[in-house]
Formats: sequence, structure tokens, C-alpha cells
Amino acid sequence: MLRTCLLLSAVACLAIASPAKKIKLSLGKFEHDYCDSAANQPLVLNTLNVVPDPVEIHTGATIDIEVNLDLLEVVPEGSTVELKAKKLGLIDLPIPCVEVEGLHIGSCTYQLQDLLNEFADFLCPDWFPEGQSCTLPLNPGTYSGSTQFVLPEIPSLIIDLLASGTYQVTVHAIRPDGTEETCFYIKADITS
Repeated sequence: MLRTCLLLSAVACLAIASPAKKIKLSLGKFEHDYCDSAANQPLVLNTLNVVPDPVEIHTGATIDIEVNLDLLEVVPEGSTVELKAKKLGLIDLPIPCVEVEGLHIGSCTYQLQDLLNEFADFLCPDWFPEGQSCTLPLNPGTYSGSTQFVLPEIPSLIIDLLASGTYQVTVHAIRPDGTEETCFYIKADITS
């Protein structure tokens, strides 16, 4: 569940950081794994299917996602998610946190409960194990489902600033006491 919300945030982050023209996100070169420093690995991703491949990212594009993961530990109330997005290159280009129509996209920190609320329409209750509400704490279990969504209008906020390249979003899951629960990254190549 946590990784599903973060994947959707990462796709939105990559979309906003790209020109308003149609681009393709090649999932053939899509990579995700725990960070080297992540001793704790509280999730097992069993299935991740995204159709079409490559995904076209533009206003009105339709994306189908199927996810199945096992959550191995409780995710407590007050947990946050910190995203660090960047375009990789000779000199990595950080992508700042940008507010677009009330939604913060990029290198931002999110309250996990706010993400659950944001995606509740298509996640709850279908993606949750029986007896788990769409609120924190999230209990161990299998979280799975599939959904189709249409990308909203992608503003020309960062036109010509970023384009084709390799992008990485590092996700830090933070406990309520401020310590890191785990860290993983998502990396994808974008081509025009």
C-alpha cells in the first residue's frame, strides 16, 4: 500500500517535471529497490504491472496499475513520507517541491494519512486486507488491487527546463518519532 501511494506520487512527480508535450515513461528501464542504507525492509513487492508500456505522460493519458505487496510491519499513526526527486546526470538536478492546484509534487514531505485520504477513492476498501480500514495504523497483510486512472491537466510550469533523461525518486518512510523506518528508490528513463 505504502509503495503504491509512493509510486503514484513518483509518476506524478516525473510528469510535472517534464514538458507539457507528450512524453513516454519507459518502464522497461524502470528500477526500484531498497536504498543501500535500508537495513529494515518492511515490504515485499510481489507484483507491479503498469500498462501501457511505455506509459505516455500527458494530459488525459490513461494508466492501468496492478500491485500486490505484503506489508510485514505495522505502519503507525503519524508516519510521514519524504520524497527526494532528481534528474540524474553529470550533475544531478534536484526537483523542488512545487505546489500545483493545491497538490504538492516533487521533493516534498507528506503525511501518510493525507496520501491515504488523497487516493481513498480508488484504493479503499478494495486494495486493503479484510478488516483493515483506510486509516493508519496499517497492519501487516497483503495489499493488492488494480485501477485505471487518467492523468489530470499537466501545466506548463517547468516547460523546457527538464526533458528526456533518467529520473530518480528516493522515498524515506519516517516513523512518528522522526527516525527512518526504511528507504527505497524508484528510477525511470523518460524519452520524448
